[in-house]
Amino acid sequence: MTFIKNYCDFLWQGTLITVILSVVAMILATIIASVIVAGKLSKNKLISGGTTVIIELIRGLPTLCILFLCFYGLPELVSGQFMGIDNGRLVSGLIGLTIAESVFVAEIIRAGIQSVDSGQMEGARSIGFSKLASYRYIVLPQAIRNILPTMGNEFANIIKSSSQVSVIGIADLMFTSQKIQGISYKPFQAVIAVSIIYLIFSVSITQIVALAERRGKTKRLVI
Repeated sequence: MTFIKNYCDFLWQGTLITVILSVVAMILATIIASVIVAGKLSKNKLISGGTTVIIELIRGLPTLCILFLCFYGLPELVSGQFMGIDNGRLVSGLIGLTIAESVFVAEIIRAGIQSVDSGQMEGARSIGFSKLASYRYIVLPQAIRNILPTMGNEFANIIKSSSQVSVIGIADLMFTSQKIQGISYKPFQAVIAVSIIYLIFSVSITQIVALAERRGKTKRLVI
């Protein structure tokens, strides 16, 4: 604990960067994933086929490879710094992480939509709902309820995957551990300190998701 207290400021900044990066990446990945799902479920074979190719290409690449492609392939989109980090690196890391995670989030959303009985869509259409209205008022509310636990677990995965952005110089938790190693000459303690923080995030999110799932089941039983 003394070691963590001595480097609390470094760990706090690294934690903040990790959380910000993970939250923004999760939001952007969900938006992109929704578009991917729309393309995947499209009746137009060209659109659905093209979407499938994109999914397989992204899924076939390691997250680290995508990060390097973004870092070396993207131009300097913005200048300046954010919390002492070069914006070019931050944007590249964010885009890379978002792209890598979007296909997995898309699969979660697709599974959630398809878990809703198709008869409900047909029933909604038969009483005059448009296809868009049927999705909005009938299918999506149920799909969202079904996918929330999995999305929570995926957010925990994004936090862990975000550790890979350290290789392009973003001062997240993992990068912070390397900085602390250079100052303290105690690599094992530095990695242990960062591992504890990652573990706290992972366990906390898992427990929150499990609690929300239990409460959701209880409410449905009462109804």
